[in-house]
Amino acid sequence: MSASSVASAASRALCVVRDPTLRRTLRRTLLASGAPVEFRESLEGGELGPGVILFLDREFRESAELPRLMQIMGDSGRIVIMGDSLAELGNIELLRHRPLDHLISEDAPDEVELVVTAVKLLSGDIFGLEKYMSWGAAVTDAEISTYEQKRAALLDVSRMAEQVGTRRQLVTKIEGTADELLMNALYDAPAARGSPNEQIRRDVKSGNVPLDLNGATALLRYGSDGRHFAISVLDRYGALDKDTILDSVLRARCERGRPRDKGGAGLGLYFVLSSVTRFIVNIEPEIKTEVVCLFDLRERGKDADTWARSLHIFTTR
Repeated sequence: MSASSVASAASRALCVVRDPTLRRTLRRTLLASGAPVEFRESLEGGELGPGVILFLDREFRESAELPRLMQIMGDSGRIVIMGDSLAELGNIELLRHRPLDHLISEDAPDEVELVVTAVKLLSGDIFGLEKYMSWGAAVTDAEISTYEQKRAALLDVSRMAEQVGTRRQLVTKIEGTADELLMNALYDAPAARGSPNEQIRRDVKSGNVPLDLNGATALLRYGSDGRHFAISVLDRYGALDKDTILDSVLRARCERGRPRDKGGAGLGLYFVLSSVTRFIVNIEPEIKTEVVCLFDLRERGKDADTWARSLHIFTTR
């Protein structure tokens, strides 16, 4: 663990929720993460001290005065909001505030997700696809630096998804998400340093030019634990930040998936966030960025949400 990761680690969990079932879930899962857990009815009483993970339900978040909440949290706290939807544009703007890096839409959140989120915040150890998969699940790695390597890797991803019994519509979403993440890592991430422009990105996407123009490489990882199909893509730039992610989400929502017509493709987030179950970004600024996407294999098409159920942005400090 790096020194910057240690410096960002949280120290305890504080929950301000009203629903008794959610309170029991949080108590059980957060104690399993090793976090000291405290429940309160309000946040009155001044600052909470350094490194607090604050879990809020939608009811409390809507009634809280945001400037006061930011003041109480201090400089090193983190806030996890539960029960709010990423489909609401106001919530995307809400996430721009510094401590608000995590949103889980379910009123009854996934317990594994709660444990992993708490452990990552407590420890500062944020990278790794394995954190979101059951112990023992096999993960395949592929270094990608050319168009042919990308094409072959996407075929392998689709083949594995089919082998684990994934329905055809979801296989298409998995392959498309992997493609978007690889294009971001290989072309959009280096763009901040003067690498190829949007026209080259479109040409590469269509296979018209070889994907080896700028020497960039990306690490694609993927696997399944029977519950989720998981993919991650890691670049060695660390150029992505929260504002860029939220700008892309807002633009994608407003333009309904047509941002690429006007340049600046970003992550292709309209497609990605409308395809995945959970979307996680791990950032070590100017060093590396890892985007992790989970797909729920148990859902049938008619039951699937049309927008990601959760978004997490972890940044080493």
